[in-house]
Amino acid sequence: MQLVRNMIQSLENGEFPPGSKLPSIRQSIRLSGFSQGTVVEAYRILLDMGRIQSVPGGGYYAVHQDLQSPRPEQSRIVQRLSLDPALDRALSLGNRSVQAPFGLAVPSEDMLPVSALKRCLTEAFRSEEIHTYSFPPGHNELRKQIALRYRQAGVDLGWQELILTGSATEAAYVVLRELVREGDLVALESPCYSGFLHQVKKFPLRILEVPVDPMLGMDVDLLEQRLKKGARPRLIITVPNFHNPTGALLEPARRRKLLDLAQEFDFYILEDDVYGGIHHGAKRSPPLIALDRSRVFLVSSFAKSIVPSMRLGWIAAPPEFHDAALERLRALSLGNSKLTEETLTLFLARRHFDRHLRKLRKESRIRIAEFRKRILAWPVDIRVSSPQGGFWLWLELPAGFDALELQERALKRGISVSPGTLFSPSGGYRNYLRINCALPSTKSILGHLDVLGALVADMV
Repeated sequence: MQLVRNMIQSLENGEFPPGSKLPSIRQSIRLSGFSQGTVVEAYRILLDMGRIQSVPGGGYYAVHQDLQSPRPEQSRIVQRLSLDPALDRALSLGNRSVQAPFGLAVPSEDMLPVSALKRCLTEAFRSEEIHTYSFPPGHNELRKQIALRYRQAGVDLGWQELILTGSATEAAYVVLRELVREGDLVALESPCYSGFLHQVKKFPLRILEVPVDPMLGMDVDLLEQRLKKGARPRLIITVPNFHNPTGALLEPARRRKLLDLAQEFDFYILEDDVYGGIHHGAKRSPPLIALDRSRVFLVSSFAKSIVPSMRLGWIAAPPEFHDAALERLRALSLGNSKLTEETLTLFLARRHFDRHLRKLRKESRIRIAEFRKRILAWPVDIRVSSPQGGFWLWLELPAGFDALELQERALKRGISVSPGTLFSPSGGYRNYLRINCALPSTKSILGHLDVLGALVADMV
């Protein structure tokens, strides 16, 4: 991932002008210090992204890119959150007229492991005592299976440290209820996941917006400036691995600095790792909790990596907060569905999850590349992200463009989209869009994507 990021920066900085030849695989191994497998994987990802092209017998060449990654907005402290009703239109739940759901960031049915899940569900249903409660902290064997995956990703996490919840949303709510008090300052990424905005709105808090670069992640240097000027957040909420909506992967230096700042200025970090396993490269980037257990609350779920309807999440809290988080959860819920927990236990234990995840990563990479190429062909100046994981794109449209109006026009054509204002605590990013790419590349879907481009062009 680091090599891909470095090469994209070199392309965007003009180090390799369009049409120029890139170093060969052998030269890149020598120059970068990475292994042959890593270099080959990086070139493959760049080919899928449309950033480079391969000439048989002639090597690799930089492809002309008129525009670069979308740009972040400025940092600010917000006293009152601005939430737009466009969220309902983006989700378009129950709207049968929507034929191209680009607004909802979930995989389409053809990317879900339906058959394997049905088999595990049927077997789980036959189990003894399946019809009773599963009290917190949850199913022991499932916690062991989840902890195993984290250990494989470089996180020294014991299964006893995991608390199962009804979802990642519920897990985040438990952390907020435990940590923040009226008037506290909470730092949110800008843009940020819209679900966090709706959760934070339920608390009388002040919000510090911290810009996110679509390639490098949260602007930790700017955060440091705000801290040195007196900002004292109690909590920072972040998605370091394939940020929603930009797709950013927080670079290693920024990760370390963020954790150092947490120690120096005494704040905690709520890390959402829902998308961490959907990487496009060969290796998963460990979550922040792998570097520091004392300041990070990790929350995650299987909603994006298995199926949204299997509502189950988890928390891994700093050791001194574990018991308090568990008691807070018990005050909210008697526990999860034992049927869901047993089904997911079987799904993980029998390696269905690992096989499915490999397919999901591959399909996400391919579909993002196809959608990105098609969007760049729209007859309008546009900046498009180049994510290294997840399954969505972040688009910056011309200044002054109204993505909310586009959303309303698109719905009349059977298309849902997510305007940038959904992801802004202050109503910003009005000329931005998030596009879900986890849809089948059918004639209908691609045709609707072209229709969306035509609508954009008509409004410019």
